[in-house]
Amino acid sequence: MRGMDWRVVFYQDEHGNEPVKDFILSQPDPAIAEVLHVLKLLRQFNVGLGMPYVRKIDKSGLRELRIKHGSDIFRIFLLAAAGHRFVLLHAIVKKTDETPVGDKSLAIERMHNYLSRN
Repeated sequence: MRGMDWRVVFYQDEHGNEPVKDFILSQPDPAIAEVLHVLKLLRQFNVGLGMPYVRKIDKSGLRELRIKHGSDIFRIFLLAAAGHRFVLLHAIVKKTDETPVGDKSLAIERMHNYLSRN
């Protein structure tokens, strides 16, 4: 069913900034390649892509894309939105087992901002 393809889009703030795109592009080329590979899997398998790549965080609808490259662990917080879109909200290099509360809060804030504007 090619007509049901999902698109991956970057969250844009009110000023047109795309923080996740900027984060990804600031990484070394091999890490960017790994991120793009996992984003391609997300487009291909959409909401059916589960662990180890995608995990629902809570009942808010927020999910995290889990990417490992060498010793780096990346997390990209995303929303599955209307119109078959995955909206990439926030990205971090994970340093501890726990996801920092501030990063989760920022992702949820961006999710609400996105939903209120779209």
